[in-house]
Amino acid sequence: MSVALALYYFSRWLGSVQALPFDKRAISACTDLNNCRTTSDIVWSCLTTTFSCTWVAIHPNIPAPYESSFEIGLRRLGVVIMALIAPELVIMWAMRQWIVARRLAKEQRAKGWTQTHGFFALMGGFMLFDGDKPLYTLSPEKLDELSRARKIVFPKITKKEIEDKSKGDVLSKGFVIVQTGWFVLQCIARGVERLPITELELVTLAFAVLNFTTYALWWNKPLNVDCPFSVYLVCENSDQPNDKDRIPGMFKRATQSMIETWHKKCLFLPIMPFLNMGLGHGKDGMVTGAKKVPSFYSGDGNGNIIGSILLPSAAVIGAIHGIAWSFQFPSQSKEILWRTCYLIITFLPVSLVSFAKLAAVFADVLDRRGGVAAYVSRIFAIGLAVVAVAVFPIIYIVARVILLVEAFVLLKSLPPGAFQTVQWTTFIPHV
Repeated sequence: MSVALALYYFSRWLGSVQALPFDKRAISACTDLNNCRTTSDIVWSCLTTTFSCTWVAIHPNIPAPYESSFEIGLRRLGVVIMALIAPELVIMWAMRQWIVARRLAKEQRAKGWTQTHGFFALMGGFMLFDGDKPLYTLSPEKLDELSRARKIVFPKITKKEIEDKSKGDVLSKGFVIVQTGWFVLQCIARGVERLPITELELVTLAFAVLNFTTYALWWNKPLNVDCPFSVYLVCENSDQPNDKDRIPGMFKRATQSMIETWHKKCLFLPIMPFLNMGLGHGKDGMVTGAKKVPSFYSGDGNGNIIGSILLPSAAVIGAIHGIAWSFQFPSQSKEILWRTCYLIITFLPVSLVSFAKLAAVFADVLDRRGGVAAYVSRIFAIGLAVVAVAVFPIIYIVARVILLVEAFVLLKSLPPGAFQTVQWTTFIPHV
């Protein structure tokens, strides 16, 4: 959190430094330099907000005891890059965890559990120990199983003790909300005053709007917890978890064996992290003897939220990027490129969900029929699954990267009004 604060104030300091050469386009566009902003002001404001919506807002799971700070930071950087490319997948990840954490709180209410306890369990917050030797991370299901078998004493940890492990509190999280809200408010004010908004600000605005949902879902989730809570064996020779990585969801049966086989051949390797973030690791995602949960672990019983979360999130992102449809672009090629990528990121998720549902339909036919019908159903199910989990995601990722790159490229040809700042006195009653 201190990094976010430092970055924010550093960006504000850079914007106020007049010793640096002032943007020539800004000085020619503004008659009053006190109400002007430079290209660097725009970039730093967007970068600070994006940083708050990605690095600061992401609530990672607890790392393994043997992992170094470099490994932890590198993995988190990868998650941030994924969030930049597909921010709606972060909402799906957060929603899955929110649903399961709430269910766990209800199931263990008699033991004093809250939703914070549920999040803590999903993060890999409970580690099984045999004396001083750590054995493996306990999933919520394994924790309950060993407790019922009286092989462990059900852990007693209060919400306050869990929050004490968290690196985030109401003040730090509130700062991110205020920073994000201020950026959104400025964009709305520019629209009201009919001042041009840059494409980079539109991209950042999409992150900011979705960030409110992410923070609301993860509000009770501990942030940056480094060490799990120790749970000690009271009986030796406990069972080890025997799970494999599998992808849950609406087309699980249609794609399961194919994905597992192709993943071993590295054909899905470039997009597997995105699939895991979007679809998650259910209770079958725990690896035998693992000392941490998978990066996007979310328990079980929430695979049906894919369409209900993906489509609205994609609609929000698409609507915000669509604001630039009527902008003046420096060339027709850049205009066509922006509009094409906008249409892809807006409507491709609808096609993805539709193909996934069709694959599930053919999988049901495959289960009930035999002979030629089963053979044809298998072909269609595999074909639809390949398109849904391989072709569409690659196209979407490419379109998102192009939009991010083009947003920076278009800073070279901003209209004069883009350098004019909002006149806040027009919104405040005064004499």
